[in-house]
Amino acid sequence: MTGYTQGSTPSGEMAQIREAFARAAAAIKAWPNTTEAWQAANELSDLAGQLRGEAAEFRGYLAAYLLDYHNVTTTEIASFMGVSRARASQMITKARKRGNPVTEPLSLPEQPHVALAVITSDRGVLIAKRVDGIPPYTFLGGEILDGETSGDALRRRVQAEAGLPVTSVHFIGRRIHPKTSRVMVYGHVEVGPGEPQLGDPDDLSEVRWVSVDETRELMPDMYGPVRQYLDELARI
Repeated sequence: MTGYTQGSTPSGEMAQIREAFARAAAAIKAWPNTTEAWQAANELSDLAGQLRGEAAEFRGYLAAYLLDYHNVTTTEIASFMGVSRARASQMITKARKRGNPVTEPLSLPEQPHVALAVITSDRGVLIAKRVDGIPPYTFLGGEILDGETSGDALRRRVQAEAGLPVTSVHFIGRRIHPKTSRVMVYGHVEVGPGEPQLGDPDDLSEVRWVSVDETRELMPDMYGPVRQYLDELARI
């Protein structure tokens, strides 16, 4: 699972942003050229100021989005934002005219697609517990390497993470993950005999078989088509 998080919480993403800032500050502190270090520190400060402004504008945009598409009332939005209802309405009107102030730059390199193995057998569904708890439980899998098919990636990652040989792979579906914006490819994987052995202790603390019903409690945010696929398998 190295380099990949299936999902994350807002607080977890904020922690990642803070960590990125801390790493940038540490790199600047270690800069051998003091003039360049000071210039970089100024640029970092300017960037932080720009982000504060964009974040403030984004609150208004998000408020308008919640009002238009999630049946949240203006009164509720005012409570979220800690302002009066009139002020919330004013911010929403302004945000609608301005549009989304935060968009993903097209200059960024595309992140590798991620393949996830929905592994089933007569023992149930094989899932993994993440060390970082984001999310607590996940399917085995990881990034698809250059020149690699999603099926090849699933065979490689299942062997690496659970020590099990893959006997068959069938495509279930794909989506853009709503929290990470990564392209996720889901495959139904069947494995050979043997007990799963934890093979990626840096990212995973456990791999184990659970029933389809148990996945409802352990993986409540499972992708809908995958949930449907497992339910159909359980009825066979």
